[in-house]
Parts: sequence; structure tokens; C-alpha cells
Amino acid sequence: MPSEYEISLYRPEFKSGVIELMYHLWGDNSELNASYFEWKYLNNPYSETPLGVIALYKDKVVGFRGYFSTMWSVPEKGSRFVVLSPGDTCVHPDHRLKRLSIAMNDMAMKEYTSKYRILFNTSASKNSLPGYLKAGFVPIFGKTNLKRQNLLARLLERYLLTKKRRAELSKRRIRFGEFNDIIVSENPRPEEMSAMIARQNYRSEKITLFQDKEFFRWRFNNKRNQYIFYYCKRDSEITGYMVIGVLQNYEYGQILDYAESVSGSLERLLRYVIKERHVAVLLIGNVSLNDDFHRLLKSLGFKEDKHHDDKKGKKVTLPYLIRPVKTELAESDWLIEGLDIRRIENWQIKGICNDGL
Repeated sequence: MPSEYEISLYRPEFKSGVIELMYHLWGDNSELNASYFEWKYLNNPYSETPLGVIALYKDKVVGFRGYFSTMWSVPEKGSRFVVLSPGDTCVHPDHRLKRLSIAMNDMAMKEYTSKYRILFNTSASKNSLPGYLKAGFVPIFGKTNLKRQNLLARLLERYLLTKKRRAELSKRRIRFGEFNDIIVSENPRPEEMSAMIARQNYRSEKITLFQDKEFFRWRFNNKRNQYIFYYCKRDSEITGYMVIGVLQNYEYGQILDYAESVSGSLERLLRYVIKERHVAVLLIGNVSLNDDFHRLLKSLGFKEDKHHDDKKGKKVTLPYLIRPVKTELAESDWLIEGLDIRRIENWQIKGICNDGL
């Protein structure tokens, strides 16, 4: 890295410079970019200050590497710890190929090693993957989806209507309100959702995302995404929920989070979404699915489909990546409560764990 650059931890005075820089990664909507930065870094309940490293050139921000923090636990052990997800790395086009990204990563590893134990990357791209592997990250699972598509709805929306018209049609198809035992909402229910998760994960021996009321109040304020919340109820009690992130003008829906306290609730929600054709293609990550839920999805017509990350439409499989927050690693650094973090069977992962959704 040339000597005219300075690498520093993020400080509040760099906020406007970072947001201006992120135009090159997030797009040209400055208001949306500011909202996204504030949600992801300023309002994150699991970090006291935004976690990130910047590169300066003549006092101007020309590089940023952010870290998305989430709380995880091993419920059976009663332990909790913050996990960092590296992402949102951007270097101004005029300052690339100067090893700034490597320098920002090196500072983060040095500064964060005393407070945090794990770096968990859920959103590496085809272009960024080689760099992460070179930096010592280990692949633990190749990401795939299970996919169910309504062919008639997809053909109608994709080929017979304009893009704007497709979005309007899909939005109108989603009715919010109560429909017998189903509630369709634009808002989370933090108390009920967190209580259901706590009961479900109480004796889990896996590394599991910690989802309390504070998590649910914060997590879905991401203005770059749209979410639909489905609740199954019996009398006045919520017995199951499912959260779908809406993608590409309502053509795709990604099942991000789900839980049930009464068996059959998730099946009822899935059948409702499929029947109402709220999205043309319904996706769910094919990882950490228990046998019964996997069989249910298969019985409802879900089939395995690899992630698409190629501009030419070529199917590629990208991995989840893991690494301890240390420069010099011992074998013990790969263990959390005796669980080897390199083994996917020691993790409980859902779509909501991905910082990009």
C-alpha cells in the first residue's frame, strides 16, 4: 500500500464520506444509502459503535470495509457471543489495485481480535471469494436453494407485462389482513416471534442465531428490502410465523425466517402462500433444514436449485465462509463450546443470517 494512504477505524466524522463512497457499491440513491448505513451500522444493537475500517487519501474517504454484527448462542450451554460478518467492502475506482482492501482487513483483524472470536461470511460473491480464501477463510457449506415456481404466474408476469406492470400486479395480489387462521402483515411481532424462537431453541446444541425482542425490532428496518410476515393463529394465539423477503419486483420471494409452536402451522402457512401466488418463485436456503421440514418442502413441490451469481445466467454455488478473528491461529480457535465451527452440522442457519437480505 502506498504511503500516501492512511488506514483508520471508522469514526463518526467519516459518516458522510463513507456514504458518498458507497455510491460505487450500493447505487446512486443517496437517501436510501444513508438509511441503509444507519440501520446496518449505527443502529445495530450488537455493537457499541459502527464496526468498520476506512482508507483515507488526503483526508478523503476512498475505502471502507464494514462488519455486520449479530449475536449467536449455543442455547444448551447458555453462552452468547457476537459474530462479525465482513461485507460492504468498497474502494473508490481511482484508488483500486493499491492493496487498500487487504490493508483494511489487516487492521480489522488486529483491532477486533480482543473482542470478537468469529468472522462468518454469508454473502461472498464470485469476485470476492478468491480474496477471502487467500485471507484464511474456510468454506463450510455450498449455498443452494430449494425452489418452487408457479410457472403460469411467472410466464404471465415475465413475458406479457412490462416490468413496472409486473410489480404493480404482484403488489395487488398480496392482500394484508386476517384471513381465517392466517394473518398477512407488513410488520413483525417481536414479542411473539422471539418467544417462539426461545421455546424452539431452548435445548439446541448448535451455534444458533440469537433472536430476542430487540433483534426482531431492529432486523427488519432494512429499507433496501421488503418483507412480508405471515402468522398462523389458533383462537387468539400465534402458533407459527414465516418471513418472506421480496426480490426483483415481487417475482421472487426468499423464506428468511420461520418457527412454529404447534405442529402443522408452517405447513398451513406454506400452503397459503402457494395457493395465493404471492410470488412467482418461492425460495428457501437448503441448509439446516430438519428432516420433517425438508420432506414437507419436497412434498409441496420445492426442488433444489443452485444460486445464480453469473451475469450470463450460469449456475454457480458459493459457500459460507468462516474464520477466527486472529492472525495466528491455534486449533482451539476453531472451537466454540467444544463445537468445531468448520463443520456445518454444528450450525443452525436460516436466510435471516445473511446480512444482504
